Amino acid sequence: MDFDGLGLVACDVLRTEFETALAGRPVKAKFLEYSLHSTPSLMGGRILEAMAELRDQGAERVVLGYGLCSNGVVGVGGEGGLVMPRCHDCIAMLLGSPKRYFEMFRKFPGTYFLTEGWVRNHGDPLSSVEIKYTPRMGEKKAMRGMSLELANYKSFCFVDNGVGDREAVKARTKENCLAFGKEYLELESDVGYFTALLEGPHPGDDFLVLPAGQSIRNDYFYQII
Repeated sequence: MDFDGLGLVACDVLRTEFETALAGRPVKAKFLEYSLHSTPSLMGGRILEAMAELRDQGAERVVLGYGLCSNGVVGVGGEGGLVMPRCHDCIAMLLGSPKRYFEMFRKFPGTYFLTEGWVRNHGDPLSSVEIKYTPRMGEKKAMRGMSLELANYKSFCFVDNGVGDREAVKARTKENCLAFGKEYLELESDVGYFTALLEGPHPGDDFLVLPAGQSIRNDYFYQII
């Protein structure tokens, strides 16, 4: 793929994976705040703003580093076309493909997946208790409430895709297991999906390729695997 004129808008949770896949290539990139996952109604507008900023910087085509994300990307479109993952959320991207996500979902039901980006952005349950809930309601109530939220989960899984401070992420995953009484799992992955998203080819099972003027719809993500 010719990387001239290519822009990337992605969630900060995926920053390390994308920066590894980019490897110095001349792609203009914007990484948006993880907190948008808590307000999906604002996500599309924020993505469009970032895409406009990239166009002003000379980007003619855009790669979108988001999944459907609670319909947060619905309605987003690019003047020069758009390529994005055909994933419901970023876990499928981090595991390597939508197909592998469904395979892991069936093999390890009730699993909470953690990666470098989630831990760095304090997206793990223990961080939520420490940062969000304990200051408001005290540690005991915060832990009790989070334990109820996690009642249907059996395990925490560290997704080791070879980037970032892996030992720190592994240790934090184990801390979550200990705090909430869950089993520890570990899966190997890599950044191959991110490289394919940037470079192509883009098979329909794994990616969406939208022409100029066409916007994202949630039915594009209906899959039978």
